[in-house]
Amino acid sequence: MTSAFEPPPAPRSIAETGIELGMLQDLALKTLYFEGSVTAETIADRMGLPLDPTIGILDSVRKERLCEILGGDTQSVGGYRYALTNSGFTRVMGALERSGYAGPVPVPLAVYIDSVRRQSIHDVDISRESVEQCLASLVLDQKTVDRIGQALSAERAMLLYGDTGNGKTTAAQTLRGVLPGHMFIPHAIEVMHQVIQLFDPSTFEVIVPPQSAVAGNLDRRWVRIRRPVVFAAGDLAANQLELVRDEVSQTYEAPIQMKANGGILVIDDFGRQRLDAAYLLNRWIVPLEHRIDHLSLANGARFQVPYDVIPLFISNLRPAELVDEAFLRRIRYKIEIPNPTVETFNVILRNECARVGVTYDDSAAQYLVEGYFLKAGRTMRGCHPRDIVEAIADAASYRGTDPALSVEAIDDACHTYFV
Repeated sequence: MTSAFEPPPAPRSIAETGIELGMLQDLALKTLYFEGSVTAETIADRMGLPLDPTIGILDSVRKERLCEILGGDTQSVGGYRYALTNSGFTRVMGALERSGYAGPVPVPLAVYIDSVRRQSIHDVDISRESVEQCLASLVLDQKTVDRIGQALSAERAMLLYGDTGNGKTTAAQTLRGVLPGHMFIPHAIEVMHQVIQLFDPSTFEVIVPPQSAVAGNLDRRWVRIRRPVVFAAGDLAANQLELVRDEVSQTYEAPIQMKANGGILVIDDFGRQRLDAAYLLNRWIVPLEHRIDHLSLANGARFQVPYDVIPLFISNLRPAELVDEAFLRRIRYKIEIPNPTVETFNVILRNECARVGVTYDDSAAQYLVEGYFLKAGRTMRGCHPRDIVEAIADAASYRGTDPALSVEAIDDACHTYFV
């Protein structure tokens, strides 16, 4: 499946960037400030623009005596080297006080909103086959898999709950492969003369376009990515739900729900954040009903952006322990990831032995289940086979022996694991 949205052709003029000349001038001057004496081609590359509009921007600042040409390759205007003048340096200092952003030229907010709506997660078909394939590495009963798939297919808010160690977070991580196709996002967005950085290389997986696209005339201000799955853990703070302004660099960063547009937003360890669970639900589930979020700039100006995500909450707490019934109604699907049965425990154990390279033995597996769980009255968790098998492999590696699931190896591993 391909995206219904494609980046527009590269802007051929200053007007086609959709950004006012003054902001473009500031970006060009900041590029010179950070890069030093560089060619017009380098400035165009840093700003994500073709050479023609870049030369137009540089000519405008040169006429105001904010920069000057130092020379360079006179065979091409792209080879001319530019540097700041004293007046340009003064202008840059003022620009940096307003915003330290110096990357690719942002796209207007209206263009970004249109791109999200045309690439909406609610227009994506999530098949049963893709869900089952992604969750195949986990030993889950078919009913649980089907419930997860139904929630994803319906693109509704979902809560995965159950005891720790049963694979809730792992299940969410594997769902990256459920989202088909790709989408395009801009490096940055212009809102009321302010720049919001959206692209984050630590969050998004970039898809390198084919050589034909690289050589084409696409707008380089856009990045082709896999549909995002954005994780927020127990350290989630209130400021991560709003525009984050760095007071040192004077730049805005998009909040996590904005980065997740077009994909899945995973709230791990739900109910144990520093933020109240009811606050989180108020902040996200209500906007989900209208698919619109409201954000504020530092000066108090408010604006709307799409809220185009599938929220997935993960918690070790029972739903009734999280929030009251009125809030829980807004999470349509509440799916328990149960503790493994003896049968599924043995399947996981066998799979883990195969994965790590530990020789499996039925009688040793029975000894582990009966001695350390059934007789001991200990609750089984989905993580136990992995942890015990890896401990056996670690011990064998240290001793220089072949790793095998044996009574002696199990006792040795469990002695330091269960305390």
